[in-house]
Amino acid sequence: MLIVGERLNTSRKRIRRAVAERDEAFVRKEASKQAAAGATHIDVNAGTSVQEEADDLKWLVETVQSEVDLPLCIDTASGAALKGAIALTQKTPLVNSITGEVERKAEILPIVVEAGADVVALTMDDSGLPEDIDGRLKAARELLKELTDLGVQESKVHFDPLIRPISTNPEQAMLAIETVRQLRAEFPEAGSICGLSNVSFGLPKRHLLNRTYLAMMVAAGLRGVIMDPTEPAMMSTLLAAKALAGEDQYSMEYITAERDGRLQA
Repeated sequence: MLIVGERLNTSRKRIRRAVAERDEAFVRKEASKQAAAGATHIDVNAGTSVQEEADDLKWLVETVQSEVDLPLCIDTASGAALKGAIALTQKTPLVNSITGEVERKAEILPIVVEAGADVVALTMDDSGLPEDIDGRLKAARELLKELTDLGVQESKVHFDPLIRPISTNPEQAMLAIETVRQLRAEFPEAGSICGLSNVSFGLPKRHLLNRTYLAMMVAAGLRGVIMDPTEPAMMSTLLAAKALAGEDQYSMEYITAERDGRLQA
């Protein structure tokens, strides 16, 4: 299962300052903490400063790779920033993200294909974010066909069902769960991945909602999550959910985490 450590994102004030000041020690420590906590990929995002994004993203890639031996998730909407950053990666990166939108595909897809990267595919197109499951499945089918026609293996595609806040639309949480379930049934070689925090926006005790939703998504077939792996309760919930969903053979990851003192009941 992909666990993308989300902390190195300049939308966080402390990270933004560290990137602006080129504080290598701080960034390396953040990367190291996430790797030690169980991340399989480290997310790098410098999108808050459009003018500086390309240079900032390249600096993040080089700095993180000097500290941890994990693949990176390159999180940008800019083709120019992506191209510069992906050229520096030492392991197969995960590109977050592409959509079915024509202009975005034209900019991002050639870079993804040339690099042989894995990719997060958002289940939306030029008509916007679908309100129903059928619309998201349609966008996924069309995008996957285009990717595979270009030679991208299905196993390198990770669909994002697009989670929205239940505070504004109570049906959206279950809609995303059903989208994941149907995507896994229709495209068993492809993955699915999501960022959890949108589901709880505007509500109290957000961590409780996020952890509960994570367990529900894993049960539906989720194969990846963008999260903060340094949160012990969240990682414990993920390990427990994987064991219960049959995604952890003989519960060995769960048992190992307990032996290492990483489980939080």
